[in-house]
Amino acid sequence: MRVCMILEGCYPYVRGGVSTWVHQYIEHSSEIEFVLWTVHASIEDAQDALYTLPKNVVEHHKVYLSNHIDERNCRRMDENRAEEISSLIYQLLIEEESANKLEEIARRLRKEAVPISLVYSEPFLSMAQKMSDNLSGLGMADAFYSLQSMVIPLCKVLTAKVPQADVYHAAVTGYGGLLGAIAAIETGRPFVLTEHGIYPREREEELISSDWSIPAMRPIWIKLFYKMSVFAYTHAIRVTSLFQNALERQVIIGCDPKKCSVIPNGILVEPFNNISLPDNRNEIHIGAFVRFAAIKDLKTMIRAFYIVRQYRKDVYLHIMGGTDDPSYRNSCMALIDRLGMRGSIIIDGHVNTIEYMSKMDFTLLTSISEGQPLTILESMAAGRACVATRVGNCPGLIEGEMDKSNPAGICCTPMIPEEIASAITKLCNNPEMRKKMGENGKRRVRSKYLLDSMIQSYHTVYQEVI
Repeated sequence: MRVCMILEGCYPYVRGGVSTWVHQYIEHSSEIEFVLWTVHASIEDAQDALYTLPKNVVEHHKVYLSNHIDERNCRRMDENRAEEISSLIYQLLIEEESANKLEEIARRLRKEAVPISLVYSEPFLSMAQKMSDNLSGLGMADAFYSLQSMVIPLCKVLTAKVPQADVYHAAVTGYGGLLGAIAAIETGRPFVLTEHGIYPREREEELISSDWSIPAMRPIWIKLFYKMSVFAYTHAIRVTSLFQNALERQVIIGCDPKKCSVIPNGILVEPFNNISLPDNRNEIHIGAFVRFAAIKDLKTMIRAFYIVRQYRKDVYLHIMGGTDDPSYRNSCMALIDRLGMRGSIIIDGHVNTIEYMSKMDFTLLTSISEGQPLTILESMAAGRACVATRVGNCPGLIEGEMDKSNPAGICCTPMIPEEIASAITKLCNNPEMRKKMGENGKRRVRSKYLLDSMIQSYHTVYQEVI
């Protein structure tokens, strides 16, 4: 069997939860040939792989969202066809219930020699003018460049050459979900969709707080991401999520509930079996296995830890992970300096999780959005209690899905450093509580979140849809 795994902005060039999930899944599915079909913002984002691809990855195809066409020399699109496509795009962006327009836009763009030339046509310019006229506070230049930033990635994705496979499996909606839908339309082969987080909701949170997006265009962007998800749901034969609440959210957005099922994440627990709690010592070390990204909200983590340090000078925070956003990392480092926390907050970078987990007393995660974090599963597997924000499936992992009498940590409201600091302090002051919660987590992860069970569930899906 040949499976085309469709990914966006992660593996094998970025470390993180989804990348780890993909790598372990492929590596432990040796009987399947995998084709990688990956989406990247630019060529520069897909240069240096951080993972060695498993031997059963037989092909790797890349799609870049940015424009690398010289507009002065590219072949121009026929004005009549450009007018038809521009009209469809305007309907997609402005009208409600218009996700189905994506298929017609794709069909027409795929007939063009240089689809990207659409954005240099007179009809496209007219569409920008119309957008500017109809949206309060939106100038013509802002409308034009905002539309370009929307339409160029759509052109790249909707016209991408489809690799051959028996099954197409996307690990995201978004642009990756569009690729899966186009593959299903073009080949008639089954498209399976797995969501690790609810993509349009995560993009909505980013847009609301972003500096780059034009305020008048933010509602258009947000609606576009939701429509992309609906389009992917429509053309997927099966849609899986990691936990029940995510499934219910998919249905609310527009997925047919008959397509939906839950397949929880799973991890290899054996490497964590022999990790003991740290020896008696006069310090407490807290581990945050997290990358520098705004959605992880390290600034709230830093502020919460600052509060803890006012009362406990024996506590140290380790931040262990790569950097998604250098400017966000810089602002976090500036905050650490401003609070005078350089000596107590240690930036370890990407580390060996097994080695460093053995040094930690408990772990910390303060994200504003999550799916079902592997870092919490790994913390539980190692017998470490976890303080985490009440987002995604963090409460289900830590408190339990049904029986909440055996917590594996403490859940807190996102973005409230005082509450998070209180939870951290509680675990610092209660070593027996930490130990008990760690034991609860160990039992839970070994009963419900094993890698072999997860892999078998996906393989069963493949067999059922072929």
